[in-house]
Amino acid sequence: MVPVIGVCGASSSGKTTLLEGVIAELEARGLKVGALKHHGHGGPVAEPAVAQNKDSARLAAAGARRVALAHEGGVSLEAPGLAGAGPRALGARLMSGLDLVLAEGFKTAGLPKIEVVAPDAQPLLPTGGRLLALARRGGSGEEAGLPVLDADDAKAVADFILANLEKEPSPAEPVSLILDGQELPLNPFVARMLAGTLRGLVDSLKGGDLAGKIEVRLG
Repeated sequence: MVPVIGVCGASSSGKTTLLEGVIAELEARGLKVGALKHHGHGGPVAEPAVAQNKDSARLAAAGARRVALAHEGGVSLEAPGLAGAGPRALGARLMSGLDLVLAEGFKTAGLPKIEVVAPDAQPLLPTGGRLLALARRGGSGEEAGLPVLDADDAKAVADFILANLEKEPSPAEPVSLILDGQELPLNPFVARMLAGTLRGLVDSLKGGDLAGKIEVRLG
């Protein structure tokens, strides 16, 4: 599955501005980056990047190869059937072939994430997933037991994201296939395929993006 890192924070904290710089930096290094943005203000939005010239357009202009806007009516690409899907499922279905997906919003999703904090504001410290760091303009040191990144330094934030991607669990997680009480041996390719498919399907269910161990029984 395509690695997904979240960038969350309160409204007007500077999430899109940070992502613009990070996407441009990663693309300059030769990485193919996709962007997902959560739109929580009402119903469907038609052609967000083109017609409205909103944040999604800014992410596309920064170099994101694909930009998807998730909202109550579905997803503004060609996949209305993915309404309510979590960012991992969206990344797997819509961003295949890319090196990395950055998800703006989705603050309670089960993702590794960075919270962007406005000057003089207190961090939200959202639950769900793993909060990797805070990002503030001119930030440094630690806060709330987390490293604080300088939100004005896109290169440093990009370095941090790539370093933490390397620490994410391998997609070849332990997989067992039991047929009539007997475990069927799986080669690494099949194990990765089963794990990725199941994770993507479960992540599309309400609350599924918080799943750890998954068990499926038929019959």
